[in-house]
Amino acid sequence: MAVGDSAIISALSYLAFGRETTFKTYNTAAAGLDVLSSSFKTMKENKILEEISTTRTYGKRISTMKKIEGSFEAYAYAESTALAYIMENAFGANITTATATGETAGGSALTHTFSIGNFEDTYTSLCVNHRKGGSATAFIYQYNGVRVNELSFNAEVDEALKMNASVMIIDETNTSNDVASVLTTLENQPLSFVNGRVSVVAGTLGAITTTAYWHVQSFELGMANSLKGDAESGRIGSDVLDVLPHGIAQFTFNVTMRFNTTTAYDGMLAETKFAADLEFTGDTLGTSIIPRGLKFRLPELYISDAGDPEISGPDGVLTSEVQFHVLRDESSAGGYAIKAELTNDVSSYA
Repeated sequence: MAVGDSAIISALSYLAFGRETTFKTYNTAAAGLDVLSSSFKTMKENKILEEISTTRTYGKRISTMKKIEGSFEAYAYAESTALAYIMENAFGANITTATATGETAGGSALTHTFSIGNFEDTYTSLCVNHRKGGSATAFIYQYNGVRVNELSFNAEVDEALKMNASVMIIDETNTSNDVASVLTTLENQPLSFVNGRVSVVAGTLGAITTTAYWHVQSFELGMANSLKGDAESGRIGSDVLDVLPHGIAQFTFNVTMRFNTTTAYDGMLAETKFAADLEFTGDTLGTSIIPRGLKFRLPELYISDAGDPEISGPDGVLTSEVQFHVLRDESSAGGYAIKAELTNDVSSYA
């Protein structure tokens, strides 16, 4: 086979996730994720030595660190095991599970809660098995010591709820371990804008109702773990990272909506404290009265930019992009900045 003399189509690829019980030690990766796009990349960095010699060119180089990063985009399915693993790692704490609120006796709806932690629980990292192309080509890569650096969710009118993630990785190997036959994927309904709501109130979460919401056309909610993947995480004697510590978790929350009141503007100037629920639900679970869904709870928000609308032409609709600061609620010992609640019929992610 000559270089570049054939073609491999991307449709035959897969992306599968698992959880590591020992950091940097590859485990089983059997949770498949149907993706819209995926980009995992290994770079072997190098440095040219800028010596003064008798010529006008450089002649020496050294190899430095191996840097491995990945990113992917996918629709959010409430019963996707891969989604649960990714969210658990991004939040950095074990999932807690309880019967869904409103569930009747004999029902199977469970709510799995994700809270911010320090990557010090049972599952400290992820592992990934990624096939690029079909089984006949066997371009399969296994990644160990995977941590989610950035995770965001976004929705807009006429679209399903999407997830975007970027990861940082300790190491990878080229392998023949094709796991396509054991991947767990589900054919359930995507979560979409039709059954979504963005409820924002001045005050606390307790004031939110499911029938009071802002009429937004799109939103983006993101978190960044500020992972440390440079020289401070390596060591002399190895070209791979030794550790992958987190920094301060930082959040973004933006909504785009039609401009018809000064509510956001007044709240910005008055430094009003807001709270918000973002909830997306799917169809009702088969053995329950509860719908599958995903909810985000943000107890303390302040508007940093009210999004004064621009007038760009005579035929436009005035819109605002409102940007929030997301802070931890310090009114009680159990205060938090963000929680996510995933409701499905999966019995446990322990």
